[in-house]
Amino acid sequence: MDKKSLNVKISASVYDQLKSDVGSGNISNFVEGLINKELGGTEKKIEQEYKECYSNPRMIKEAKQWEKAEIESWLKYEKNRNKKSN
Repeated sequence: MDKKSLNVKISASVYDQLKSDVGSGNISNFVEGLINKELGGTEKKIEQEYKECYSNPRMIKEAKQWEKAEIESWLKYEKNRNKKSN
């Protein structure tokens, strides 16, 4: 992915909190994630990834296997939960 630099001025206290909470090496990724979320980039990316997935027969097969496994897991959970409540 092509990256560009962006200089942003923020208060020292905000910078210190970012550095403390996120880590100095992760600030760019954190800020980019917030911007993507605010601009709707994440949703567009997810939509594109779903389109790519469902245009690939192998991925469709794999998604169906995951769906089946998830349903089976949920049914097993519900069955065990009902046994415990009785």
